[in-house]
Amino acid sequence: MSGRYIVNLIAVIGWLIAAVFAYAFLTLFGYFGVGFYGLLLLFICMQVELEPDDPVPHHPRWLGVGFFKILGVGLIVIGFGGFLHLQLG
Repeated sequence: MSGRYIVNLIAVIGWLIAAVFAYAFLTLFGYFGVGFYGLLLLFICMQVELEPDDPVPHHPRWLGVGFFKILGVGLIVIGFGGFLHLQLG
């Protein structure tokens, strides 16, 4: 097996676990819970960005933080939007 195949396999397994977790979170807490989870994710990303830099210079902040900020905003919009749609519609 090549290294690329193993990395792709690990990525697919990770996304499947994340999908199962998201589905379970939606069924347990509804859309409001998904919106709250997105708000929590966005808060954690902002805290990571705001923490002071180490005395040792390093590369720019992790690129993954930007992805998770966008994911958090998306979860907030879907969660609270779905909650409002169900409550008002």
